[in-house]
Amino acid sequence: MLTEKQPAARKSPVERLSGRTQKDYRRAFDQIISSAAEGRMTLEVLKDICSNLLRFFHCSAAELVVQEKLKTLHTKALGGRPPSCRGWREKGLHASAYIDAIESVPRELIERLKSSLARIRKKDSERQLVFMFPQAGPPGKKVPGQRPVRHVFVLIPAGRSLAGVLALSFPSARRADPASRDLLIRLGTIIGLSLDHNRSRFELRERVKELTCMYNIANLAVMSDQPLEEFLRQVVQLLPAAYLYPDITAARIVLGEKTYETAGFANAGPRQAANIVVGDFKCGTIEVSYREARPELDEGPFLIEERRLLDSVAREISIIIERKRAQTEQTKLHEQLRHAERLATIGKLAAGVAHELNEPLTGILGFAELLKEIPGMPPQGASDIGRIESAALHAREIVRKLLLFAKQIPPKQKPVDINTVVHDVLPFFESRCARKGVEVRCDLGLDLPAIFADESQIRQVVMNLVVNAIQAMGDGGQLHVSTRVVDGHVVLTVRDTGVGIPEEMRSKIFLPFFTTKDAEKGTGLGLSVVLGIVKSHQGRIDVTSAAGQGSEFAVYLPAFRNPHPPAL
Repeated sequence: MLTEKQPAARKSPVERLSGRTQKDYRRAFDQIISSAAEGRMTLEVLKDICSNLLRFFHCSAAELVVQEKLKTLHTKALGGRPPSCRGWREKGLHASAYIDAIESVPRELIERLKSSLARIRKKDSERQLVFMFPQAGPPGKKVPGQRPVRHVFVLIPAGRSLAGVLALSFPSARRADPASRDLLIRLGTIIGLSLDHNRSRFELRERVKELTCMYNIANLAVMSDQPLEEFLRQVVQLLPAAYLYPDITAARIVLGEKTYETAGFANAGPRQAANIVVGDFKCGTIEVSYREARPELDEGPFLIEERRLLDSVAREISIIIERKRAQTEQTKLHEQLRHAERLATIGKLAAGVAHELNEPLTGILGFAELLKEIPGMPPQGASDIGRIESAALHAREIVRKLLLFAKQIPPKQKPVDINTVVHDVLPFFESRCARKGVEVRCDLGLDLPAIFADESQIRQVVMNLVVNAIQAMGDGGQLHVSTRVVDGHVVLTVRDTGVGIPEEMRSKIFLPFFTTKDAEKGTGLGLSVVLGIVKSHQGRIDVTSAAGQGSEFAVYLPAFRNPHPPAL
């Protein structure tokens, strides 16, 4: 609803409503059409129309009430679809909603107008678009064909619908004649056409802005080589220009713990938001805010088209995120494939080297045993022979690891008690732990179920994890070995208080031949062999570590379930 009033009522120099030249009317109608040709907000156009009518008719108030898709101040008293002219003529009900919203005339006059509408019959002509009410009190001097009026109501048509009502109030009585009615009917028609044209221009301009925004976002989306962060930073800069008030618009995208926003984003102002959903999970939001208050429209101060735009942008971002994730997964799969190919090549090489080394190592150990049996062997010679034997045994252990890595040793699986394996392995490291100042703590669970495994390979797992832990504690520490049952799995945990594993190396510790130790202290096969054995037993390894805070390796192996229990 919009009302324009003169600061003080004054007597009009024009006694008749139609007392102007055709040129004056043409100029006034041109001003109304020009106001609506720019495609502005309807509220602004109605202000201009009312101001022009106020000056042209020298009236005390000019009020326009319209029903409009944009829910501006004009439509607060109205609701539902625009009423049709047919229903208004037959029943006189729909136009009442417009009339009830008029504020510039007395209520008793409003009721008289509604009564007049109710009496309109279907056979009445289209000329029943104008209602004139005389001046209150004794009538003035009567002039044939004319009557004094103070208030005029013009129904504004829009095709077969009613677009609104124009109310004009005069400071003193005016003389109305048939020409006045024709003038007002033409005025109502021009206002209706002008508002419709303005609305179309306005919607077209806003639609062009929205499509331009989506086009620019689509162009950014096809640049698949740019990081997701850069894409989101550019998208958030494109959004303000697509909104009705770009100068006071700010945008923000929140994705996980990261935020991308334009300058001046207001957390407390009017805001429109949409969720970014990837799969079935919400992973972020996209928001647009105004730094200043604006009139109520479809969704607060926002248009319904802007809601659709924001939802479309949120869907586009979701698609881009899914695409980026798919590309990342594909890259990982390619890397895993290349890694598997490298492992296969290394495995073949390791198996060949192991077989070639086994024969000379066996000869060295055999001859060393024979040399120890020679009578009168001097002490220095016996000591050297012991070193030869120790080195050969170490070399044979490396060969065994190579064969395990290459899967050349056939497994012999049977039910195995992991506590027994731990009890068998730990005594071999007692003297070594004592020399290095490592305290060994053993916490084995009671009544553990057996695992179905190759006992020698499980022993290899325990030995390699213990050796790895001892080597990590160069200045002494505490070695903790424990077992327990978790969700149908027997869990072996080896924890140390050593140097820990830096985060950047954690993803490489199971790679073959990767080691942080000197060449003479490690081959880099220990953890790789452990992983291979655990995977072959349908288990997994969880690693918890931090630099300077030690490491923990938890091996999960499925508990053995005997498919044929003994008969009772």
